[in-house]
Amino acid sequence: MRPRPSPMSALGVWAAMAALFVCGATEAQTIIPVSQERYISTAVNASHCGGEWLGNFDEAKGFEPFVSFIETTHGCDLSFAFGAAGQQSQIDLNSMTALGSATAEAVAGITNVIHVFADSIFEVTFELPSASEFALGGELSAAGGEPVLGSVALVRLVGAGGDLIFEHTVAPGPNGEPNIESIEQMGGLEPGQYTLQAEALVGIDSKVPPRASGEASFDFTFEVAAACPADLDGNGMVGILDLLALLAAWGTDPGGPPDFDGDGTVGILDLLMLLANWGPCP
Repeated sequence: MRPRPSPMSALGVWAAMAALFVCGATEAQTIIPVSQERYISTAVNASHCGGEWLGNFDEAKGFEPFVSFIETTHGCDLSFAFGAAGQQSQIDLNSMTALGSATAEAVAGITNVIHVFADSIFEVTFELPSASEFALGGELSAAGGEPVLGSVALVRLVGAGGDLIFEHTVAPGPNGEPNIESIEQMGGLEPGQYTLQAEALVGIDSKVPPRASGEASFDFTFEVAAACPADLDGNGMVGILDLLALLAAWGTDPGGPPDFDGDGTVGILDLLMLLANWGPCP
C-alpha cells in the first residue's frame, strides 16, 4: 500500500503550484494613470488656393479607449494639400497599447508653397505603486524625402525627474525610402511616476512641385508586472505584515492583491501563494 503524503508535504506541493499562479497573476492593477495627452491633428494650406488654413482635431476622453481617424483636404485646380492622422490606443490594468499614424501629401501644377502638418500623439503619465518589470515590443516606421519638412516616429519612457529610461526614433531612409524598425525593450522600474510617449509626425512646408509626401507610424504594446506581487506592504520581502494584510482581507474581493488567483475572493489558494513566495523578493 502506498503511503499517503503527510499534510506538510501536501502543503509543499500546493505551495509549488501556487508559485506558478503568482507569476502568472494578471488581475492586480499595476498601472495607475495620472494624466494624458492622446490626440490626433491635421492642418493644411495650399497657398495658391487662398490664404485660409483648414484643420481637424480629436482627443481621448478620460482614460477610455481612443479610436479615431481624421483627414483634411485643401485644393483647387492647380494645387492640392492633404493631411490625415489616426490613433487606436487603450490603457488597461497592466498594459498600454497604441497604434498611431500620420500622412501628408502636396501636389501642384505651378510653383507655390504648400503647408501640411499631421500628427498622432500618445503621452500617458502613470504611477507604479511597487517595483515592476516591463516589456515593450512593436514597430516604428517613417517615409518621405525632400521637400518634406520632416517625418519621424518615436517612442520613449521617462521618469518623474525627466530621466530618459529608453527612446527609439525612426526617420526615413536614404532618398525618403520607407524605414521600418522593430523595437524591443525590457527592464525593471522602481515605484514612482513615469511617462510613456509616442509620436508619429509629418510636415510639409515647401515649394511644390515636385510632389511631396510623407508618412510615419507607431505600433506597440507596453506591459508591466509587479516584480513581487506577494509583497503587499512594498518593503522588499514577503513576511508577517503581508500575511496579516491577507488575513485582514479574508473572504473579500479587493479587486487585486491579495486575491492573487483573481477568483474574486481572498482565500486558501491566495494564502498558499503568499507562503510560496515567503522571504526576500527576487
